[in-house]
Amino acid sequence: MTRTLRIAILFALIVTSSDRIHAQNVLPMPWEGQPAWLNLEKGKLAYERKDFGGALVSFDRAISSRRLAFTAAAERLAFALDTKAARSTGDSLSDLLSAFAAEDFLQNDYRRIVSNSGASIKTLLLALKAERISDSHRSFIDVLLLVLDYRSYSGLGDSIKALGDAVRLLVSYPEAEFWKGKVFFIEGEFALAEKQFERAFDMRESLDVASERYTILYQLADLYEAKSNVADWERTMNRILDDENIGQATLIDEALRKAMRNTLTSTGFDRFMTLYRLPLSFSFKANAELAEFYLDRGRTQALISAAVAVNMVLSRAIELLKAWSGDYVWVGLDDFLAKARSRREVSDYLELQDIERLLLVLADSMYVANAREQAKLVWRTLAKSARIPYGPEATRRLTDPDSAVRRSPPAGP
Repeated sequence: MTRTLRIAILFALIVTSSDRIHAQNVLPMPWEGQPAWLNLEKGKLAYERKDFGGALVSFDRAISSRRLAFTAAAERLAFALDTKAARSTGDSLSDLLSAFAAEDFLQNDYRRIVSNSGASIKTLLLALKAERISDSHRSFIDVLLLVLDYRSYSGLGDSIKALGDAVRLLVSYPEAEFWKGKVFFIEGEFALAEKQFERAFDMRESLDVASERYTILYQLADLYEAKSNVADWERTMNRILDDENIGQATLIDEALRKAMRNTLTSTGFDRFMTLYRLPLSFSFKANAELAEFYLDRGRTQALISAAVAVNMVLSRAIELLKAWSGDYVWVGLDDFLAKARSRREVSDYLELQDIERLLLVLADSMYVANAREQAKLVWRTLAKSARIPYGPEATRRLTDPDSAVRRSPPAGP
């Protein structure tokens, strides 16, 4: 057991003891007056300094602080809602605030406080707290202010139910759980790291930024790569695709995959880009890496993963070209690349995304999927214009097409 882990276990015992102390109404630990997010940021700074023991302590404090704060908030919200003011209103936060204000203030006094607070809801809530108000009113404001440390007021949709849901979700702190996993990962404690990453992902509905769920999964995939665990690496990459598809308005379902495959294999890449536009999203990296993974193993799934990755990059580049020339229309890969080279920001973007590598993987995948004539069209474009090593490699493909087929799979992802 490393020194870092000994510190972590010791601190876990301290945190557990602290929770019992709270239950007994004894004085809290000194750090518990700090907001959970501050402890999280302290942990990140310690991580950057390679003070991994200190980082774990801060992350555990963040987890404990948030659990304690929102467990108490749930009780205070229940207290505030068990009142005449709450029972007289519907699901509206603003209506309940007005109902509490009607009990505690003269109308002119309340209007003055609202006017002096401007458009800021936090300023208004803090101004109300500074006045003599009922315990239930104060409890409601305290809960709302606590939630607003992590959620926007507009995101609550003026809904008391949404506030209650946020309180319930924010008891968990997936960001801190994730960073604990990063410490274990860098310390080589892969089993503990995996447990933390899975725990953080299971708490994904509590994330402050919903898209951070993909950061967690990519880190989990990196862990499996470090362990040379090919099966779990592939499974995790596909979880990224499945999770994003669930959340997207346009689902890349089996019917769409089949349609894209038919287009690529029958009418080719230029037609594919005419028909489909996919936004660059968090699944780009997963699609790009899965394409090479499948291609290296001679698996035809490579085709759609490669096509989606290329389409995402080119769709964004086309948007950039249209911003420069509003009348741009896709007519083919050769024409597109010529126009892209004339605009520095577009060519820089394509280079950053390694488009030539992506296109070579796509062409090779088309060949493996038996779309051999369509693959040759992309190879010809790359042979004419791509840099080393992709231009020469495409030239070799034209003289020896079977070089697109990997002879043996690599040991890991």
